[in-house]
Amino acid sequence: MVGSKWLVASLISATITVAAGITSAPASAQEVDRRKALTAPPTVYTELVACKDVADPTARLACYDEKVTTLQTAQSSNQVVIADREQVREARRGLFGLTLPRIKLFDGEGDEGEQIESIEGIIKSARTIRSGKWLIQLEEGAVWQQTEPPRSTMRRPKAGDSITIERAALGSYLAKVNEGRGFKVKRVTN
Repeated sequence: MVGSKWLVASLISATITVAAGITSAPASAQEVDRRKALTAPPTVYTELVACKDVADPTARLACYDEKVTTLQTAQSSNQVVIADREQVREARRGLFGLTLPRIKLFDGEGDEGEQIESIEGIIKSARTIRSGKWLIQLEEGAVWQQTEPPRSTMRRPKAGDSITIERAALGSYLAKVNEGRGFKVKRVTN
């Protein structure tokens, strides 16, 4: 029995070591290029900024006029979306728990490294599904499903209860209803 416990502990240790090596390995040049392309500002913006380098004042003003009109047209036709910091925070909060493409808006880079670690909300509805696990919808519309078997000691969530959902180990999420005992959940889409 002692030998099998040692073997399990050794396997876990080896797995953690390999996983740490994988995550800390430097990104390939191709991955770095892909990330740069996804996080680069749109061309219409960089062209506008380039106008500041035009030496002749008349030509610089003409450049600004042209590029501002181009930016305004792109924004009004939804080719470019302009958002302030608060709108970005609200978008990240609404997308908390979903797997998203790696772009500046979603991954928190470029905005002081801000990444949402937890959200608080009010339960709009809660019901059990066939497996006996809970399906919880928040007032703002996000839906979360319990991923572990329900415990008899767990507080039953109901409409109007407060809920906190936070990041946990290995990409999982932990929910607490009315500051009760935590249980694992995942974000699901309707």
